Amino acid sequence: MPIGAEALQELQMDPHHDSTPYSLPSIPYTAAMKHIGIVGVTAEGAALCYQTICREAQEKLGKYHHPEISIHTRSFHEILAAQEERNWNRVAGSLLDSIRKLEVMGAELIVIPANSVHYAIQIVRQKSPLPILSIVEETADVAMQHGYKSAAVLGVGLTMSGGLYSDALKDRAIEYILPPVTDQEHMNRIIYEEIVPKGTVSDKSLEKLIRVLEKLKTNDCEAAILACTELGIVINEKNSPLPLLDSTRILGKRALEEALL
Repeated sequence: MPIGAEALQELQMDPHHDSTPYSLPSIPYTAAMKHIGIVGVTAEGAALCYQTICREAQEKLGKYHHPEISIHTRSFHEILAAQEERNWNRVAGSLLDSIRKLEVMGAELIVIPANSVHYAIQIVRQKSPLPILSIVEETADVAMQHGYKSAAVLGVGLTMSGGLYSDALKDRAIEYILPPVTDQEHMNRIIYEEIVPKGTVSDKSLEKLIRVLEKLKTNDCEAAILACTELGIVINEKNSPLPLLDSTRILGKRALEEALL
């Protein structure tokens, strides 16, 4: 007899067993919240965004409560390959495929907890059936709300060298600062070789990341934007010499705020 079959047979033979199909209890305020769709790009980034939404929701709504959330993630290697070729139409196609699947699941608003794919955000927004919160715009807004006049952008090489945050920060009168090229190369390697695949870093690599922040502080930079959704896993307020703007957590908090409107 297969595992579990004996227990099932006992239930079926129990005259007191209620065979009525189980249904979830109705929670009115949960039904009133928007269903959030997360387009995952990396596992670590999607997980951190999901965690943030759930934990922030508990603070606002009570223990174990949060909006409905669905996640769809294509294989990261597909998006990364298109991104490395700067093929933003193909990147947009992958993101839109996830968005359409999330729409079928019932999602009403979309977040994409990944920074570099936001080079394709205008293409995606033009064709998306659902509204999308931009991680770049939301993070730049928070920087402005804090009154920062300058902010360093830390992320993968493409995010830094390509100026992903440049216009958003300049539009908010915030000086856009980058680490030296050598530091950008170190950071890119650490992200792709350690944080993305493993969710952690070696002590030596963490020391390098903290030194980058220390140099930026010495050069009068006021804050650092963690413009890589995974950086917030290893850099935090306890080990950073600079105030941090964690783009993933900012996006998660904004998604919750939007879901509660």
